[in-house]
Amino acid sequence: MAKMIVSDLDGTLLRSDKTVSEHTVRVLKEMEAEGNKVAFATARPPRDAFRLIPDELKNDLVICYNGAIIYSDKKVVYSQEMPLSTIMEIFEIAGQFGLDQISMEVSDVLHSTFDVEKVFGPIPYSPIELGSYDFASTHKVMIYAEEKIPAEFIESLPDSCTAVVTDSGILCQIVRKGVTKWNSIEHVLETLGLDHSSVIAFGDDYNDMEMIQNSGVGVAMGNAVADLKAVADHVTVSNDEDGVVAFLQAY
Repeated sequence: MAKMIVSDLDGTLLRSDKTVSEHTVRVLKEMEAEGNKVAFATARPPRDAFRLIPDELKNDLVICYNGAIIYSDKKVVYSQEMPLSTIMEIFEIAGQFGLDQISMEVSDVLHSTFDVEKVFGPIPYSPIELGSYDFASTHKVMIYAEEKIPAEFIESLPDSCTAVVTDSGILCQIVRKGVTKWNSIEHVLETLGLDHSSVIAFGDDYNDMEMIQNSGVGVAMGNAVADLKAVADHVTVSNDEDGVVAFLQAY
């Protein structure tokens, strides 16, 4: 039976230097030649995902924004955005908790109330001021805290959105309610006529938890957070040791 191989990018397929080894590319192409599907599921925006995925693999399924958009052959086949009303609610609640370092993804452009270099590195972004935006919708809102994101903030968010905290608890990523990597994978499975049991998923952080738990085979990287390792079916070696293909070849 054909398998669907789904890999997160950062900390999983990508090594620490943000590259993918030639060995990994070769093995994944061999897996595809045998009739398996390869997909990537990342919190990153499309511009970053397509920059980091090797050319040989760019036509595969790419899930971005933690599941808010899906590309197939570089074309959008699924998209879920939050309306302006939800954005306004999020900003208001963030203000109540003193959280004012906020970014939004709109039409694959990052808009931010602060200099994002300390969080995302030296990347392009468009500065905005709180309350000065008029975007009709957004794929993702990100809130950065100098220390931990308060649990009370997550609990206060509107029911119309879904939040996950990553990056050692300092980055909150918010998408439309029901949007997760796993729900997007389910959409793909239905389109392809495949079953959950056919999925082999790889990840390293909390936003990979659901897909690791629900896939036929869920694999945590050697460098994954402890909570993910605890729910995974298997733990492979680290991303810097090509853990994805190391497991696939052994499996």
